[in-house]
Amino acid sequence: MRIASIATVLAVSAVLPACGPSQSFCTLEARAAVQVKVVDTRGNPQRDARVTFTRDGGPEQQALCNGSQQVQGNCDTWVTEYEKPGHYVITATSADGQRTVRQSVSVGEGECHVQSQTVTLMLPD
Repeated sequence: MRIASIATVLAVSAVLPACGPSQSFCTLEARAAVQVKVVDTRGNPQRDARVTFTRDGGPEQQALCNGSQQVQGNCDTWVTEYEKPGHYVITATSADGQRTVRQSVSVGEGECHVQSQTVTLMLPD
């Protein structure tokens, strides 16, 4: 019985350190600060929109089509910078340049990565 008790104590003590709050396992992936979808007033994707952003009042930059270096054309989701927290102002403009929508979002910093935000911008009619 004593051997069983010792084995139980050893097994529990081996598991406990892995459960503590100081343990963190960060991945090597890079996360976009903001992911952006652009839709019309009926909810239809506007894949040919132009999406730009600023971070913390800095210069305007073009968002990239998620998964490629494409900035305009057939895009379902755009992304801003990777792993950069801050205050973002996202702007979407229709392909014809006649309709614009803008939204602000704050991106925090987690222990390992930014706390990504998802934004859906609705272009007015």
